Amino acid sequence: MTRYPRWKYLVILLVVVPAIFYALPNFYGWHAAIEVRAPVGVQLPPPQTMARWLAEAKIPVTRTLIQNDQTIFYFPNDNAQGLAETLLQNRLPSNAQVILSQKSAEPSWMAALGAKPVNLGLDLRGGVYLLLRVDTNALIHHHLEEYQRGIQTLLRKKDLPYLHVQLSAPTQLSIQMASGRQIQQAIAAISEAYPELKATASASDQILVDLPPAVVQKQTDDALQQAIVVIRNRIDELGVAEPEIQRQGKEHIAVQLPGVQDTQRAKAIIGSTAQLEFKMVANSNLLAQALKGDVPDGDALYYGIDGQPYLLHKETVLTGRYLNGATAGIDNNTGGAIVNISFDGVGTRIFGDLTSKNVGKRMAILLDNKVITAPVIQEPITGGRAQINGFANLKEASNVAIELRAGALPAPVHVSEERTVGPTLGQDSIHDGVLAVLFGMLFVVTFMTLYYRAFGLIADLAILVNILAILAVLSLMGGTLTLPGIAGIVLKIGLAVDANVLVFERIREELRRGLSPRASIELGFQKAFATIVDSNITVLIAALVLFQFGTGAIKGFALVLVIGVLVSMFTATMMSRGILELALGKRRVTTLWI
Repeated sequence: MTRYPRWKYLVILLVVVPAIFYALPNFYGWHAAIEVRAPVGVQLPPPQTMARWLAEAKIPVTRTLIQNDQTIFYFPNDNAQGLAETLLQNRLPSNAQVILSQKSAEPSWMAALGAKPVNLGLDLRGGVYLLLRVDTNALIHHHLEEYQRGIQTLLRKKDLPYLHVQLSAPTQLSIQMASGRQIQQAIAAISEAYPELKATASASDQILVDLPPAVVQKQTDDALQQAIVVIRNRIDELGVAEPEIQRQGKEHIAVQLPGVQDTQRAKAIIGSTAQLEFKMVANSNLLAQALKGDVPDGDALYYGIDGQPYLLHKETVLTGRYLNGATAGIDNNTGGAIVNISFDGVGTRIFGDLTSKNVGKRMAILLDNKVITAPVIQEPITGGRAQINGFANLKEASNVAIELRAGALPAPVHVSEERTVGPTLGQDSIHDGVLAVLFGMLFVVTFMTLYYRAFGLIADLAILVNILAILAVLSLMGGTLTLPGIAGIVLKIGLAVDANVLVFERIREELRRGLSPRASIELGFQKAFATIVDSNITVLIAALVLFQFGTGAIKGFALVLVIGVLVSMFTATMMSRGILELALGKRRVTTLWI
């Protein structure tokens, strides 16, 4: 007569009880919520004051949660959430972040123990998917322009006369020297200062400077990595939970923002290059001449956000790389929207020298090659702070401040593909997915019960534990459940009973051979174990390959499959055996309902 070891029952409890507990938050649903955050240096009213505003406006609040530097208000429906957003944006400081979100309705004591619902993917929660293309051609062109200015300065310092340095090909500069006698000296100077470039002599006193393919590739890879960091910083400013940002191919970045409701604002902030530049305004008397096509050397035409033309010196005297802060606000004198910027130590010194030497002259401030404003320098500015005006409204100024705080993209970014999933469509997907799981489970449970009787009920219990364990592991891992992930759960419901079927058929074979019920159970589990492992290992290998090389929805499907395979091996062998032994006890069994 067999006896199941107590330590195995303990292992079963240690797996099943946490699986049930950590899966429970997924059944509480979601509540509309608003997160109120304050950037560094901004003082917000106390949460009690904001709650009083909502109560006075008769906006129902079901719960208020204070976490570190943010306050979360929960609402019974989306309508109350929208009214609260409008009220808070009107009453709070302009720099306050009022973020729409969806929060789990689980009890706070569960959250305190680390239990949280599975993150829902874009197709279930709604949001926006963007496939961004980094303009690598513009990136290389920008680098060549920097090399061009650097080489001009170098040749002047080395007293090597030249006629011009200009772009002659997408990855090449041509230098026309004043005399052929100094070509080799110029090549040696360029090679020493810029070892990554390849400088060679050409005909007619000319030098060709090439950017090698390896350098082009490295600059492109570095730009993509930098772009991912900048985009992530901007998304953090937006307050999006569980964004997914990853490189695709040579020049694309895929961005998924689940739960984002203001999709236009998200696209504008993520896709903006946010290149901040300071350039001096050229002689305004030459503007009319430049508009006719006669642009003086060293100058270029730029246009403001209102379409007004400006003639500026090409040289950028200061860039946004020296910024250490940017906040939106209101000008007390004009009432217009502004962005206050502050520089780091190096930027403060450069800006102080620049304004000291150019008092009475106009300096243009450009964002993404558009002139935002071009004020006259009234006096030296040595405190490291400046003000940008010319914005249409406070929201536009706030968006620009977010972009500047997060940093500039290394190259222009274009939206190659865009998909927006509304929250209603996401709810429909969840509803249909849950129905698919329920019907799939119902059919499998019915078949197993009718075909294997009492043993079928044990298999059905294993299916339930399998689903709960998948949800629990996803929750603990911080994984994301997508529509293909739900398909993986439905598939796993069918696969989960495979191992049980192997065991039950083995038991039937032993019974037909005339062995006792206890012996048949013992041998059935022993002989089926190797087959169960073999069959699940092959599925596990395929799932791991999908997870490693797949992206997005494919990876979500593979993750569910991996978890399901591991759990089903446990439930079909150890747990099913434990339930059987517990049901049979120590009594003598003559018949098995199988």
